[in-house]
Order: sequence, then C-alpha cells, then structure tokens
Amino acid sequence: MRTRPRLLTAAAAASALVLGLAACSSSSGSATVGGRTTLTVVGFEGGGNEIADIPAINAAFEKAHPDVKVDYKYVANTEYDAYNNTRLAAGTAADVLMVNKSRLTTWQQQGFLADLSDQPWVKRTMPSLAPYTQVGGKTYDFVQQNIPIGLYANMSLLKQAGITQVPRTWPELLAALQTLKAKNIGGLEIPNLKGWDAEQVSLALAANLVDPAWGSGYDNGGSTWAASWSPVIDHLKQLLTGGLVDGKTMNGIDPFSQGVAGFTAGKWAFYVDGAWDLTHYQQAATFDFTLNPFPGGPAGSKPKTFTFIGSGWSVNAASKQQQAAKEYVDFMSQPAQDSAYLKAESCFSTLTDVPSPQVPQAAPVAAAFAAGDTSPSQVEVPNYPNSEDKFTAQLNSLFNDPGMDTGSLLAQLDKDIPKTPAK
Repeated sequence: MRTRPRLLTAAAAASALVLGLAACSSSSGSATVGGRTTLTVVGFEGGGNEIADIPAINAAFEKAHPDVKVDYKYVANTEYDAYNNTRLAAGTAADVLMVNKSRLTTWQQQGFLADLSDQPWVKRTMPSLAPYTQVGGKTYDFVQQNIPIGLYANMSLLKQAGITQVPRTWPELLAALQTLKAKNIGGLEIPNLKGWDAEQVSLALAANLVDPAWGSGYDNGGSTWAASWSPVIDHLKQLLTGGLVDGKTMNGIDPFSQGVAGFTAGKWAFYVDGAWDLTHYQQAATFDFTLNPFPGGPAGSKPKTFTFIGSGWSVNAASKQQQAAKEYVDFMSQPAQDSAYLKAESCFSTLTDVPSPQVPQAAPVAAAFAAGDTSPSQVEVPNYPNSEDKFTAQLNSLFNDPGMDTGSLLAQLDKDIPKTPAK
C-alpha cells in the first residue's frame, strides 16, 4: 500500500512432467537444472524496508521442497508495474507474482493470471475478504495482508492537554481537537501529498458511516458514491473548515516520510496510519502511544476500524511450473509461514485458522476487529483498476478547496469510476 488476464492454466499432468524434466526452459524464465526446478518469484516486499520475513520463508520452502530452488526478486513498489508489465507482455515474467487488488484486476483482465479457485487455502480465507481475491467469482490470489489502519494516539500529549481517554465517537474527536488547538498542541495530522492520508481518513470514516456492502454492490449498479458517501465528505469538511486541519498545508506533506517523522517526533496527538509502522514507532517514539479504531460515528456508537487489503500471491498463467508455483502459494498460507509474515508486517490474519499477532499498543484496534467492529477497504472492491487514483484526486481538490459542493464531488466520482462488471 505504501503503495494489472483470463486464460491458460496448465494441466496437472503437464505440470508434473515439467517438474520431472531436466533443463526445460519456461516462458516465464524458470528452468529445471540438474533435476532441481528453479521457481522464479517477484515481490514488492522481501527487500528494502519491508523484509516481511520472506527470505526465511523462502529458505523454509526450499527445505520442505528439496527439488525446488526459489529465485526471489525484490522490486520496489514504485518500479513494480513497469518491471512486470514488460515481462508479462513478453512471456518472461516470474512464475509467482506478488499482487495487490489493482494489479490483480488489471493482470487478470489481460489474461496473465492462473485460476486458483481449486486451491486448498481458498476455503480457509475469511468470507469477508473473498471479493478481494476474486474476479467474476473465480479466485486469482491468496491475499496475505489484512492491514489494520486506525488512529494512532500520542498518550503523553493527550495527558498534557487534560484529555483522559482516546475519543470513541466523532463528537468526542472534534472536542479533543478543539482542546488541543486551544492549548497550541498539534491535533490531527493528515499528511496528504498525492491524496494518500485523506483517503485513509475517508475510509476510516466510511467504516463507521457507510454500509460495509457498498463496495460489493458498486459494479452491478447497486451502489453509488452520490447516494452513500455524503456523511464521509461532510465530516472531512468539518475538519477543514473548522480550523482543525489545514488542508492546503497537508497537501504538501509526504505521509511516508514527513508524516511518520512528525508523529514520531511527538508533534501531533493523532495520526491515521497503518500497522506496518508499529515497529518503527515502538523503536523510535519516546512517548506512550496506542493504535485505535477510528472514532467516526455519532454519540453513543462504537468506533470501527478498517483494514486495507494489501499484498497477495498469484500464479503466472504462462508459467510452465504451475505445480511448483501453486505449492509455493499454498506454503505461504500454512500457519507457520503465515504467522511469521503477519508478525513481521503487524497485519491481521486473512485465514480462519491462523490467529492475528498480538501487539500491546494495537490492543484497541485488535479488540474492535475481534468484535466485528470493522470493515474492509471499500475503495478496493470496484473492478475499475484506477479507482483509488480517481478517489485521491478528488480528496486533494477538497483539501485545497473545502468549500467544494459535496454533491458535485461525489457525482464526479460516479463519473470518474465507471462500473466495471467482471467478465
């Protein structure tokens, strides 16, 4: 997140034959040398700042599958599309591809991904997450990241301002921000370069204010932005027009560097961010903090969290190593490997039989998730691949001009994000 196929699945017998042959090159660039299959895997995690325990998991896979050697390639997220698109078009892409929802949608529509509907982990996937793994009712990836995104709270600053608990409703949040402002203490940080953090705040609000089924009904015409999202935009406008958030200034602040640094330095009482930064804050922050469900609902309501459906694993439909590739994805889903990955990424589980890791500072958001007070990211469900880009562009405009008409903004989203029924 810090942060594109319809055919060709090799028959099982052919896959077995490929695994047994020596020196047999595939269209995806993998090979069998000396009786050992080389399985090529590419991901935007497993290197850089997000190791995600992938090197250790790959070593465990090779130990469990001594006839397979994993050739893992880490490619930074900013370069990932260009790297894979050229190779997919040329038939030389990796056997296993790390994907997110937009890449899954695009690459499936272009015919590059294998149908994984018959794989054993499909029945273990949480039912609420199935739409994020499917196109047209068929499964094309194992989603491994269910990332809690919520309200980080600097408990030391709240205590300094005389605020005794993290807000649990929208009125309580507004009151806390007014108190912080009166005491010249930084309130809610929404660093919004390219619209990213305004999107997270909007989705956090939507978890409290919009029907969780909204996204699943979008492509069939049952849902629209105009009919459902006015409360979300109006809440944002309360922050921007009430002097609680300076939208124009926030539009110039990068969330992944300046935003994280600002919260870590103790400049802000609240920051909406993902659990992937938990470890960084644990190591770098000099104050007590908690990660909480977002208080977006009316007085008397329970705060709800939302989860961003992040990275997953797909199989290249053109790979000649279909069996080995599917075994790799299945291996990632097994409790030992999945638990190691989840712990490294501070993610919630996507599987019914694998528990989520427990992090003390994230206990409030974990409790909300366990109680069912949660909603997956709505904007990831529509099949239109660039839906997030269209959404964030409108949020950037709103932050520059909070006087924008809510109805006009939402009507533009209905126009910009066409309904795209799966084929």
